[in-house]
Amino acid sequence: MTFAYIINNLLFVIPCILLLFLVFKDQLKTPVLPLILAGISLFIAASFWGAYIYLVLGSPLQRFVLSMISTFVGVFIFVGLCRYSFLQGFFIIAVVKSYSENIRCLSSHIYYLFTDELPVHAILEISCITTLLTILTFPFILLFYKMIMRPALDYTVSLSVWKFIWVIPVCNNAIFTMIITTDVSHYTLYPGNEFSLIPPLWILLTFATYVILLKMVVDVSQNAQLLENLHLSETQIAAQQKQMELLQHNIQETSRFRHDMRHHFLAIEGYINDGELEGLRSYIRQSMLLFPAQTVHFYCNSVAVNSLLCYYEEQAESEELPLSLDISLEHTPPISDTELCIILGNLLENAIEACNRMKSQERFIKVKLSMASTSILVVQISNSYEGVIRLAPDGTFLSSKLKDRKGIGLASVLSTTDKYNGIARIEYPDHIFKVSLLLNGKDDPFRKTSEDRTS
Repeated sequence: MTFAYIINNLLFVIPCILLLFLVFKDQLKTPVLPLILAGISLFIAASFWGAYIYLVLGSPLQRFVLSMISTFVGVFIFVGLCRYSFLQGFFIIAVVKSYSENIRCLSSHIYYLFTDELPVHAILEISCITTLLTILTFPFILLFYKMIMRPALDYTVSLSVWKFIWVIPVCNNAIFTMIITTDVSHYTLYPGNEFSLIPPLWILLTFATYVILLKMVVDVSQNAQLLENLHLSETQIAAQQKQMELLQHNIQETSRFRHDMRHHFLAIEGYINDGELEGLRSYIRQSMLLFPAQTVHFYCNSVAVNSLLCYYEEQAESEELPLSLDISLEHTPPISDTELCIILGNLLENAIEACNRMKSQERFIKVKLSMASTSILVVQISNSYEGVIRLAPDGTFLSSKLKDRKGIGLASVLSTTDKYNGIARIEYPDHIFKVSLLLNGKDDPFRKTSEDRTS
């Protein structure tokens, strides 16, 4: 095992470890430091073992099988360290491994272009070229992982996509190991060295495929979020329309009764003049029945929030769901009406759906809004449910509507809570699902700066 051999293998594995740490350090399990040290040691050991066996094997198929084994070892290490599923980890490791392999292949290719020969073993010249290529390309692969890979992993609507997407890096690795690397070692078999353009073109095609694929995954997730927001907007519009119709009806009824009030007073005066107290009582009771029984509830000063609460109150009443509203907003909520409607709309819709799926009659929904101070809003919504709460490997809640789909509504609620430096607590013991939110509306210099930077 020569010094050049050690350097080449370290240049293969260290960029992978550094990339994974920089992108996924917030997803590390605890205890962090011991896990990091153990993971790095295992990654380096697996890399050296794989490289040694790779040199011994002569068949491209054998090398591909070894490549898959080393990928699986890397996946098990990564999944043991981070909060991702095995299939997500498989894709992550396969892509970063493809990056290091392509850098190594491109180094040999550049060495051949300058010397007109390929190295038969690890040499320091190849290490120098690999170091230079890594320095030049690492910012781009880091940007790819942070801006495309990470959003695709964290905000994917359907987890089922990861059941199939791993096929792409596997096929890429198979072609690379059994064809590209084999043909690179036989440049001289091609008259005029026409094959010399294949390695860089293959690398470009590989990562262009990953970029397009993951961008599509992110777009699908964003479209699903937009559809969810559109649905909530339609609910808000329907709620406000309902309130407007009710207010208009009450205005018309009030106008009519004001017009008829003079006749009622004249009739009452007649009963009094005739001394018919019993007839007066009967007339008053009959007149009271003519007043509209339907009234508009005012829970808060916000028209949008009040309309939304009344809308879901009426929906729960029509579906015979016991809904308790405890609204105490002495001050203006520290968040916008739109964001408060997003929170209430998503949580109330989930609660009503959970209650409707119940077979027993012990159903209930409780809503409590209060102000802990002039800048802190407390939201508590609890409801009964039946069945099992399903969680994804990363701890997020899965939707009860579609199999293996993350709950978009709840994710939107948690995202809004994070925006306001809030605290979210979700409990579901004894078939009671309870969401407690504390939203802080005080200006936070760090958050304000980041928002300004984003805008």
